[in-house]
Amino acid sequence: MLRPPTSRKLRSQLAVAGVAAALLVVPAGTGTTDASWSASDFGAGTLNALRVPPTVMIGPCTLSPGLAGANPVITVNWQFPAGTGYVAPANVNYYVASGGLLSNLTPVTPGSSLATTGPANGVYTTQFKSGILSGLLGGTYSVYLQTKDGSGWVSTLATANASMGLAGSNPVCTLQ
Repeated sequence: MLRPPTSRKLRSQLAVAGVAAALLVVPAGTGTTDASWSASDFGAGTLNALRVPPTVMIGPCTLSPGLAGANPVITVNWQFPAGTGYVAPANVNYYVASGGLLSNLTPVTPGSSLATTGPANGVYTTQFKSGILSGLLGGTYSVYLQTKDGSGWVSTLATANASMGLAGSNPVCTLQ
């Protein structure tokens, strides 16, 4: 006949069983494990996007076709919005588009086909020079200025549209 264990013996057996269970649960040595968790925390905040003010074109713009339209030059006067601290050429992008189509938008860098002077009383003057063939055949051309911030953000495009007939006849330039 078996006798019931004494309380001391029972405690001893439970302690051994507890240590054995702990050894089974906690592996010996260091090993890798996968960890995961989930939480129902959330956050809130305010997001402010930088709005770069556009370049301001000052009218009128001019289209000088040159002799028989062979050397057309579009001249625009413009300025940065007051209080921005922007300066050319660091804070401006220049573009042209033949036919006035944005799909033909081409960046232009200062050099032989583009020259900017100023500012004189805050106003810059930029001349966009076109090629002989485009001038002789006439057509529509658009020039664009875009303010760019030091952060890389840019403004919308400020636009001047110029057109002339065959061999430079009827030159017109308008600001948009």
